[in-house]
Amino acid sequence: MAIVDDRHYRQLLTAAVAKRSKKIQDIVYNATPLTRILRDGGRIQVKRAGGPELRVPIEFDKLQAQWFTGYDKIEITPKELLNSAVFNWSRVVSMFSLTGTELLYTRGEEEVIDLMSFYVRAAEKSVKEEFEVALVGDGTGSGGRQMVGFGGAIPIVANTGVYGGIDRGDVANWRTSSFNATTDFTDIGTVWDATTARPIIERISLNRSRNGQYADLLIADGLSYQAVSASFVAHQRLATERSARLGYAGLAYHTPAGLVEIVAAGGVGNVIPANTIFGIDTQSMSIYEFPGQSFVPFHPGDGMRPINQDAVAQGIVWSGQMVLENPLFSYRLRTVA
Repeated sequence: MAIVDDRHYRQLLTAAVAKRSKKIQDIVYNATPLTRILRDGGRIQVKRAGGPELRVPIEFDKLQAQWFTGYDKIEITPKELLNSAVFNWSRVVSMFSLTGTELLYTRGEEEVIDLMSFYVRAAEKSVKEEFEVALVGDGTGSGGRQMVGFGGAIPIVANTGVYGGIDRGDVANWRTSSFNATTDFTDIGTVWDATTARPIIERISLNRSRNGQYADLLIADGLSYQAVSASFVAHQRLATERSARLGYAGLAYHTPAGLVEIVAAGGVGNVIPANTIFGIDTQSMSIYEFPGQSFVPFHPGDGMRPINQDAVAQGIVWSGQMVLENPLFSYRLRTVA
Protein backbone atom coordinates (compact mmCIF):
# COMPACT_ATOMS: atom_id res chain seq x y z
CA MET A 1 0.00 0.00 0.00
CA ALA A 2 1.90 3.05 -1.23
CA ILE A 3 0.78 6.47 -0.19
CA VAL A 4 0.82 7.68 -3.78
CA ASP A 5 -2.01 5.27 -4.46
CA ASP A 6 -4.02 5.88 -1.31
CA ARG A 7 -5.73 9.23 -1.15
CA HIS A 8 -7.72 8.10 1.88
CA TYR A 9 -4.70 8.29 4.20
CA ARG A 10 -3.75 11.72 2.94
CA GLN A 11 -7.29 12.87 3.65
CA LEU A 12 -6.96 11.51 7.20
CA LEU A 13 -3.80 13.58 7.56
CA THR A 14 -5.62 16.67 6.33
CA ALA A 15 -8.43 16.12 8.81
CA ALA A 16 -5.98 15.58 11.69
CA VAL A 17 -4.03 18.75 10.90
CA ALA A 18 -7.11 20.91 10.31
CA LYS A 19 -8.75 19.72 13.53
CA ARG A 20 -5.64 20.28 15.61
CA SER A 21 -4.78 23.65 14.05
CA LYS A 22 -7.99 25.13 15.43
CA LYS A 23 -6.68 24.41 18.94
CA ILE A 24 -3.09 25.53 18.41
CA GLN A 25 -3.95 29.22 18.39
CA ASP A 26 -5.46 28.89 21.86
CA ILE A 27 -2.52 26.81 23.07
CA VAL A 28 0.03 29.38 21.87
CA TYR A 29 -1.82 32.48 23.03
CA ASN A 30 -2.61 30.93 26.41
CA ALA A 31 1.07 30.16 26.96
CA THR A 32 2.08 33.59 28.33
CA PRO A 33 0.30 36.25 30.40
CA LEU A 34 1.10 38.87 27.75
CA THR A 35 -0.58 37.02 24.90
CA ARG A 36 -3.56 36.17 27.13
CA ILE A 37 -3.94 39.85 27.99
CA LEU A 38 -3.57 40.98 24.38
CA ARG A 39 -6.18 38.52 23.18
CA ASP A 40 -8.54 39.45 26.01
CA GLY A 41 -8.19 43.12 25.10
CA GLY A 42 -8.77 42.57 21.39
CA ARG A 43 -5.13 43.35 20.64
CA ILE A 44 -4.60 40.29 18.42
CA GLN A 45 -5.88 41.51 15.10
CA VAL A 46 -6.02 40.38 11.51
CA LYS A 47 -4.46 43.05 9.32
CA ARG A 48 -5.59 43.14 5.73
CA ALA A 49 -2.66 42.37 3.49
CA GLY A 50 -1.60 45.41 1.50
CA GLY A 51 1.57 43.97 0.06
CA PRO A 52 4.78 42.48 1.45
CA GLU A 53 4.91 44.89 4.40
CA LEU A 54 2.83 45.53 7.49
CA ARG A 55 2.07 49.24 7.82
CA VAL A 56 0.68 50.54 11.10
CA PRO A 57 -0.39 54.22 11.34
CA ILE A 58 1.08 55.80 14.46
CA GLU A 59 0.94 59.21 16.13
CA PHE A 60 4.50 60.20 16.98
CA ASP A 61 4.09 63.90 17.76
CA LYS A 62 1.46 66.24 19.19
CA LEU A 63 0.13 69.72 18.53
CA GLN A 64 1.20 72.54 20.84
CA ALA A 65 -1.19 74.77 22.75
CA GLN A 66 -0.26 78.28 23.85
CA TRP A 67 -1.51 81.03 26.10
CA PHE A 68 -1.99 84.39 24.42
CA THR A 69 -3.43 87.85 24.82
CA GLY A 70 -3.95 90.91 22.61
CA TYR A 71 -1.77 90.99 19.49
CA ASP A 72 0.34 87.96 20.41
CA LYS A 73 1.23 85.91 17.37
CA ILE A 74 -0.44 82.52 17.25
CA GLU A 75 1.92 79.68 16.32
CA ILE A 76 0.67 77.93 13.17
CA THR A 77 3.80 76.10 12.03
CA PRO A 78 2.71 72.91 10.21
CA LYS A 79 3.53 69.74 12.08
CA GLU A 80 3.39 66.14 10.88
CA LEU A 81 1.50 64.09 13.47
CA LEU A 82 0.91 60.79 11.69
CA ASN A 83 3.26 58.40 10.00
CA SER A 84 3.42 54.70 9.33
CA ALA A 85 5.60 52.21 11.13
CA VAL A 86 6.62 49.58 8.61
CA PHE A 87 7.43 45.97 9.49
CA ASN A 88 8.09 42.85 7.50
CA TRP A 89 5.69 39.99 7.97
CA SER A 90 7.33 37.25 10.02
CA ARG A 91 6.47 33.63 9.32
CA VAL A 92 7.08 30.51 11.37
CA VAL A 93 6.32 26.96 10.33
CA SER A 94 6.85 23.51 11.78
CA MET A 95 6.94 20.81 9.13
CA PHE A 96 6.74 17.05 9.27
CA SER A 97 6.52 14.25 6.74
CA LEU A 98 5.28 10.69 6.69
CA THR A 99 6.44 8.04 4.25
CA GLY A 100 4.26 5.51 2.57
CA THR A 101 6.24 2.81 4.34
CA GLU A 102 5.38 4.29 7.77
CA LEU A 103 1.72 4.29 6.88
CA LEU A 104 1.97 0.85 5.28
CA TYR A 105 2.91 -0.72 8.60
CA THR A 106 0.40 1.29 10.59
CA ARG A 107 -2.62 -0.92 10.20
CA GLY A 108 -6.11 0.31 10.76
CA GLU A 109 -7.62 3.76 10.52
CA GLU A 110 -7.34 4.44 14.25
CA GLU A 111 -3.60 3.65 14.21
CA VAL A 112 -3.11 5.99 11.29
CA ILE A 113 -4.93 8.80 13.10
CA ASP A 114 -2.81 8.19 16.22
CA LEU A 115 0.38 8.41 14.17
CA MET A 116 -0.71 11.59 12.47
CA SER A 117 -1.90 13.14 15.73
CA PHE A 118 1.52 12.50 17.23
CA TYR A 119 3.23 14.41 14.44
CA VAL A 120 0.70 17.24 14.57
CA ARG A 121 1.23 17.60 18.33
CA ALA A 122 4.98 17.70 17.76
CA ALA A 123 4.51 20.49 15.19
CA GLU A 124 2.26 22.33 17.63
CA LYS A 125 4.92 22.16 20.36
CA SER A 126 7.64 23.36 18.02
CA VAL A 127 5.62 26.36 16.79
CA LYS A 128 4.68 27.30 20.35
CA GLU A 129 8.31 27.21 21.55
CA GLU A 130 9.55 29.24 18.58
CA PHE A 131 6.83 31.82 19.15
CA GLU A 132 7.79 32.18 22.83
CA VAL A 133 11.46 32.62 21.92
CA ALA A 134 10.52 35.33 19.43
CA LEU A 135 8.49 37.24 22.04
CA VAL A 136 11.69 38.29 23.82
CA GLY A 137 13.92 38.35 20.74
CA ASP A 138 15.11 41.33 18.73
CA GLY A 139 14.01 40.09 15.32
CA THR A 140 17.53 39.24 14.12
CA GLY A 141 17.13 35.48 14.58
CA SER A 142 17.04 33.25 11.52
CA GLY A 143 18.72 35.89 9.42
CA GLY A 144 16.23 38.60 10.34
CA ARG A 145 13.17 36.48 9.62
CA GLN A 146 12.14 36.15 13.27
CA MET A 147 9.27 38.18 14.73
CA VAL A 148 10.45 41.39 16.41
CA GLY A 149 9.94 40.89 20.14
CA PHE A 150 10.86 42.80 23.28
CA GLY A 151 14.55 42.88 22.35
CA GLY A 152 13.77 45.08 19.34
CA ALA A 153 10.72 46.89 20.68
CA ILE A 154 12.20 47.67 24.13
CA PRO A 155 15.98 47.81 23.64
CA ILE A 156 18.72 48.36 26.21
CA VAL A 157 19.81 51.60 24.52
CA ALA A 158 16.55 53.43 23.97
CA ASN A 159 17.62 56.43 21.86
CA THR A 160 19.35 54.65 18.98
CA GLY A 161 18.34 52.25 16.27
CA VAL A 162 15.43 51.94 13.88
CA TYR A 163 12.11 50.36 14.85
CA GLY A 164 9.34 50.00 12.32
CA GLY A 165 11.34 52.08 9.85
CA ILE A 166 11.46 55.08 12.22
CA ASP A 167 14.76 56.25 13.71
CA ARG A 168 14.54 56.49 17.48
CA GLY A 169 17.37 58.99 17.47
CA ASP A 170 15.26 61.45 15.48
CA VAL A 171 11.85 60.92 17.11
CA ALA A 172 11.82 61.17 20.91
CA ASN A 173 8.22 59.93 21.20
CA TRP A 174 9.23 56.72 19.43
CA ARG A 175 11.59 55.73 22.25
CA THR A 176 11.03 53.42 25.17
CA SER A 177 13.04 53.90 28.40
CA SER A 178 15.91 51.95 29.87
CA PHE A 179 16.96 51.88 33.54
CA ASN A 180 19.56 50.22 35.73
CA ALA A 181 18.50 49.54 39.31
CA THR A 182 22.05 49.82 40.62
CA THR A 183 22.96 53.21 39.15
CA ASP A 184 19.80 55.19 38.31
CA PHE A 185 18.17 55.29 41.75
CA THR A 186 21.05 55.94 44.16
CA ASP A 187 18.77 57.81 46.57
CA ILE A 188 16.79 54.58 46.95
CA GLY A 189 19.73 52.19 46.85
CA THR A 190 22.35 50.58 44.65
CA VAL A 191 21.25 46.95 45.01
CA TRP A 192 18.08 45.32 43.70
CA ASP A 193 16.53 43.60 46.72
CA ALA A 194 13.34 43.32 48.77
CA THR A 195 13.87 46.85 50.15
CA THR A 196 14.52 48.69 46.89
CA ALA A 197 12.31 46.78 44.42
CA ARG A 198 9.00 48.39 45.32
CA PRO A 199 10.12 52.06 45.45
CA ILE A 200 12.02 51.66 42.16
CA ILE A 201 8.97 50.21 40.42
CA GLU A 202 6.77 52.94 41.88
CA ARG A 203 9.08 55.70 40.67
CA ILE A 204 9.41 54.33 37.17
CA SER A 205 5.66 53.73 36.91
CA LEU A 206 4.87 57.30 37.89
CA ASN A 207 7.59 58.95 35.80
CA ARG A 208 6.70 56.93 32.68
CA SER A 209 2.94 57.61 32.81
CA ARG A 210 0.55 60.16 31.38
CA ASN A 211 -3.23 60.46 31.33
CA GLY A 212 -3.72 57.04 32.89
CA GLN A 213 -1.40 55.25 30.46
CA TYR A 214 1.62 53.41 31.84
CA ALA A 215 3.36 50.03 31.87
CA ASP A 216 0.70 47.89 33.55
CA LEU A 217 2.43 44.52 33.06
CA LEU A 218 5.94 43.70 34.26
CA ILE A 219 7.59 40.50 33.03
CA ALA A 220 10.59 39.59 35.19
CA ASP A 221 13.20 36.87 35.02
CA GLY A 222 13.39 34.58 38.03
CA LEU A 223 16.24 36.42 39.75
CA SER A 224 14.55 39.82 39.52
CA TYR A 225 11.19 38.39 40.54
CA GLN A 226 12.58 36.99 43.80
CA ALA A 227 13.25 40.46 45.18
CA VAL A 228 9.77 41.61 44.20
CA SER A 229 8.18 38.58 45.83
CA ALA A 230 10.24 39.04 49.00
CA SER A 231 8.98 42.62 49.33
CA PHE A 232 5.42 41.37 49.87
CA VAL A 233 3.98 40.11 53.11
CA ALA A 234 1.51 37.24 53.06
CA HIS A 235 -1.68 39.29 53.16
CA GLN A 236 -0.53 41.38 50.16
CA ARG A 237 -0.36 38.41 47.79
CA LEU A 238 -3.67 38.97 46.07
CA ALA A 239 -4.61 38.16 42.50
CA THR A 240 -5.93 40.93 40.31
CA GLU A 241 -9.29 40.60 38.61
CA ARG A 242 -7.54 40.27 35.27
CA SER A 243 -5.12 37.54 36.35
CA ALA A 244 -7.90 35.61 38.10
CA ARG A 245 -10.14 35.81 35.05
CA LEU A 246 -7.42 34.88 32.55
CA GLY A 247 -5.82 32.27 34.76
CA TYR A 248 -2.19 33.31 35.19
CA ALA A 249 -0.20 33.79 38.39
CA GLY A 250 1.36 37.10 39.41
CA LEU A 251 1.75 39.78 42.02
CA ALA A 252 0.24 43.25 41.99
CA TYR A 253 1.56 46.63 43.14
CA HIS A 254 -0.59 49.68 43.65
CA THR A 255 1.71 52.39 42.27
CA PRO A 256 1.04 56.13 41.99
CA ALA A 257 0.32 55.54 38.28
CA GLY A 258 -2.07 52.67 38.88
CA LEU A 259 -2.15 48.92 39.40
CA VAL A 260 0.89 47.07 38.07
CA GLU A 261 1.02 43.30 37.64
CA ILE A 262 4.33 41.45 37.94
CA VAL A 263 4.73 37.96 36.50
CA ALA A 264 7.77 35.68 36.47
CA ALA A 265 9.19 34.16 33.30
CA GLY A 266 11.08 30.96 34.02
CA GLY A 267 11.14 27.22 33.70
CA VAL A 268 12.73 24.78 31.28
CA GLY A 269 13.73 26.51 28.07
CA ASN A 270 13.17 29.98 29.48
CA VAL A 271 14.64 32.62 27.18
CA ILE A 272 14.10 35.95 28.95
CA PRO A 273 17.42 37.76 29.58
CA ALA A 274 18.77 37.30 33.10
CA ASN A 275 18.36 40.14 35.62
CA THR A 276 15.83 41.90 33.41
CA ILE A 277 12.30 43.26 33.80
CA PHE A 278 10.24 44.37 30.82
CA GLY A 279 7.59 46.97 31.66
CA ILE A 280 4.88 46.79 29.01
CA ASP A 281 2.02 49.16 28.31
CA THR A 282 -0.43 46.52 27.10
CA GLN A 283 -2.75 49.19 25.65
CA SER A 284 -0.04 50.03 23.12
CA MET A 285 0.99 46.55 22.01
CA SER A 286 -0.70 44.44 19.35
CA ILE A 287 -0.08 41.21 17.52
CA TYR A 288 -1.10 41.48 13.87
CA GLU A 289 -1.84 38.31 11.92
CA PHE A 290 -1.75 37.93 8.17
CA PRO A 291 -5.22 36.94 6.89
CA GLY A 292 -5.73 33.19 6.89
CA GLN A 293 -2.35 32.48 8.48
CA SER A 294 -3.19 31.94 12.15
CA PHE A 295 -1.71 28.50 12.90
CA VAL A 296 -3.20 26.75 9.89
CA PRO A 297 -2.01 23.88 7.67
CA PHE A 298 0.98 24.98 5.61
CA HIS A 299 0.05 23.07 2.47
CA PRO A 300 -3.50 23.22 1.10
CA GLY A 301 -5.56 20.13 0.57
CA ASP A 302 -4.08 16.83 1.65
CA GLY A 303 -0.47 18.03 1.93
CA MET A 304 2.45 18.16 -0.46
CA ARG A 305 3.62 14.98 -2.15
CA PRO A 306 7.06 14.94 -3.80
CA ILE A 307 7.01 13.68 -7.37
CA ASN A 308 9.87 11.25 -6.75
CA GLN A 309 9.17 10.02 -3.22
CA ASP A 310 6.53 7.92 -1.54
CA ALA A 311 5.79 10.51 1.18
CA VAL A 312 3.55 13.37 2.14
CA ALA A 313 4.58 16.61 3.90
CA GLN A 314 2.46 18.96 5.99
CA GLY A 315 2.96 21.53 8.73
CA ILE A 316 1.52 24.32 10.85
CA VAL A 317 2.21 27.95 9.86
CA TRP A 318 1.71 31.38 11.44
CA SER A 319 2.38 34.72 9.77
CA GLY A 320 2.25 38.06 11.54
CA GLN A 321 4.13 40.57 13.64
CA MET A 322 4.13 42.03 17.14
CA VAL A 323 4.07 45.83 17.22
CA LEU A 324 4.57 48.28 20.08
CA GLU A 325 2.47 51.10 18.63
CA ASN A 326 3.25 53.68 21.32
CA PRO A 327 6.66 52.96 22.87
CA LEU A 328 6.66 55.99 25.19
CA PHE A 329 5.36 54.20 28.29
CA SER A 330 7.18 50.87 28.06
CA TYR A 331 10.63 50.25 29.51
CA ARG A 332 13.41 47.81 30.29
CA LEU A 333 14.91 47.58 33.78
CA ARG A 334 18.26 45.93 34.43
CA THR A 335 18.51 44.73 38.01
CA VAL A 336 22.31 44.26 38.14
CA ALA A 337 25.20 46.48 37.11
